[in-house]
Amino acid sequence: MSFPSRIEGRNGDQFRNSANQGKTPLGTIMSLPDGREFRYARAGVDLAPGKLAQESAVISGHTKDLAVVAAVAVGETAINITLATTGVTANQYAGGFLFVNDVDGEGQLCKIKSHPAQASTSGNVVITVEDEDALRVALTTSSQVGLRFNPYDGVVVAPTTHTGVVVGASICAVTTTYYCWLQTKGPAAMLTNGTVVLGLAVDRSGTTAGAVDVYPLNSGDTAGQEQVIGTVMSVASSTEYSLVNLNIA
Repeated sequence: MSFPSRIEGRNGDQFRNSANQGKTPLGTIMSLPDGREFRYARAGVDLAPGKLAQESAVISGHTKDLAVVAAVAVGETAINITLATTGVTANQYAGGFLFVNDVDGEGQLCKIKSHPAQASTSGNVVITVEDEDALRVALTTSSQVGLRFNPYDGVVVAPTTHTGVVVGASICAVTTTYYCWLQTKGPAAMLTNGTVVLGLAVDRSGTTAGAVDVYPLNSGDTAGQEQVIGTVMSVASSTEYSLVNLNIA
């Protein structure tokens, strides 16, 4: 049975959070009648209202160039790879993605269904992908792949140093491991760092975790912090909460 990727909600539904996922897939979009939109997510840390949420941090040894142990034919769903730097727990990447970053089969992306644990930092592990994402181009032992968590699984308060992309904003208090709705579009009260400007864009702050800041970079930001979060609708002072029209992809 499949579930819709977009649902219509009523005002108030966005504040619901639970220890149980229920039947709603991570990443599901919920729209309210006033145009605000939200994404279904699981908190990796305690969240507070009015702060940006980032996908869980990448594991540097898993980001790319993992070796494929044996050739994999078109239509296959089991891909045996060699880990680097860090092992994995059982189904740590379930719901996330395997992508081919180089050589034979490069450019493919497959949603991960399951995998066993592998404690060794250089051990082999078989990644099983969803049937609908079976390989469309064969892999060889020259192929190189990367692993990435589902961007809505284990979200954290957006740190001042990039370890992933911003995926939404928390709008209420959420307990670690609970499922919740992150706002991605429409007016939201957001923690502010610095002096933002009415009608202009904001990005994530490079000095205050979870806050928005002026765009483009200010003196407190570091190179590369250019993800536009939205535009300012009402200005508040630094450390207070400005009204921002969110537009997070």
